Amino acid sequence: MRLSSLAAATTLGLALALTSVAPAFAGPAEREANCAALGGTLSGNGANQTCTVVTVVVAPDVPAGTPTTVYSADRPVGDPVTVDTSLPARQPDPAVTTEERNVGDAVVVGTERAGTPVVTEEERDAGEPISESVIVAGTPTSTTRTEFGTPVSVQTPTTIDCERVNHERAARPVERCERAALTTTTTPTTIVTTTTTPRQLVTTTTQPRETLITTTTPFTEVFTSTQQRELCTTLTYQTQIATMTTQLTERTATTTQPTTRTTTTTTTTYSFPRGTDVPTPSGTPTVTSSTAPGTPVVTEAVVPGTPIVTTGTRPGPEESDTTCAPIAPVVTVTEGDTRQQVETATVPAEPVITVTSEDVEPLVVETETPGAPIVTTDTRGTGETCTITPAAGKQRGSGC
Repeated sequence: MRLSSLAAATTLGLALALTSVAPAFAGPAEREANCAALGGTLSGNGANQTCTVVTVVVAPDVPAGTPTTVYSADRPVGDPVTVDTSLPARQPDPAVTTEERNVGDAVVVGTERAGTPVVTEEERDAGEPISESVIVAGTPTSTTRTEFGTPVSVQTPTTIDCERVNHERAARPVERCERAALTTTTTPTTIVTTTTTPRQLVTTTTQPRETLITTTTPFTEVFTSTQQRELCTTLTYQTQIATMTTQLTERTATTTQPTTRTTTTTTTTYSFPRGTDVPTPSGTPTVTSSTAPGTPVVTEAVVPGTPIVTTGTRPGPEESDTTCAPIAPVVTVTEGDTRQQVETATVPAEPVITVTSEDVEPLVVETETPGAPIVTTDTRGTGETCTITPAAGKQRGSGC
């Protein structure tokens, strides 16, 4: 076979290569290494050692036998197509509706209606007001103040800081004092009394008044409309239309093609000639082939399925029958513009009297009366000493 020849040639080339590079008379280790380089297994002892190389070649799978096809379930594809197969057919139990509607144009008649008069009274001024003014005095109040005059001072001699200088058992005491000047100041006073009398200007104003009486009578346009009417009864029927719907389908076809696989095994034996460790082919290689099922080839394709046809119905257009009969007319009264008729009259009314008061400058009167004078004293020493004693005749030179 071609595959086995190719394997044998490859192995032979590898052996020749080992012959060119391996040293002569190498040891057993080199034989094992050279055999392993060929992918073989070393066996035997001494000069009987052999190297066995097994080469396995698996060919590609090839079709074999008759393919089988399996179909999947149908599945819808695209939109269904529906067609009508009958005319609309009325259904029982129609819906009943009634409607009132106008017949022709309304007839309108216009009149005028007088309303209830509205009487209003309004007081207003009649002429210019008349005013009178008087001054009214209030309760007077008084306040007092003290005014001081020019003070008058008078000095008189006196003594201060007196101290006894003789024995306490003496019949008469003798005192040594400091001469001083006593200043007496008298200030005259005057009591001033201020009397204030408040005053008000009281003004009385009389305003003449009159009452204006207004009578307003409304007159409204009234329009009476008469509209003829009728009652219409409508029977509405639902309808049905028979339909046929076609739904296209598709399915998946799965085809399985069996295959076979051929495996070729080539066994080559190498020996080692005397004096060398290079494996040398010996004999003819053994070639064996075996065939087994391979991997099946599976392909899928989409093919048309069986159309699905269904029948049904759909709602059709409504169909109606209407009958009408006269009913009572509708009378509508509407109001239009309103005009006002106004009449006025005047009668005297009570005058309005207004009293106002306004503060004016008060009346102030002052009176003066003499007050009690204010007397003050001031004692100041002169620094000179003197003696006070009953026996003044014996101490004339230093007597106070």
